[in-house]
Amino acid sequence: MFKFFNINLKRSASFNNIITVLGLLLIISPIVIHWFIHGSYERYMWIINGPFPFNQFGSGVFQLWLYIALICIGLLLSITAIILKRRKK
Repeated sequence: MFKFFNINLKRSASFNNIITVLGLLLIISPIVIHWFIHGSYERYMWIINGPFPFNQFGSGVFQLWLYIALICIGLLLSITAIILKRRKK
């Protein structure tokens, strides 16, 4: 099939494991990001008074889109890992 750094991805279970773990981390990451931003008032003010990408975290719309994008990418990676696992059998 595909060769990636001389590793046959069709036979490699580690590639599938990497995709699965990355997908699960992306699904859980909105909870961690929300806790980090809203954990304390001082940290929240420090983040939203920062430079460009961080000052947008004060906006609820930006946070919502960020969380939705992370969850969708995580689900896509998890579904891809499941499909690859079933094809391998």
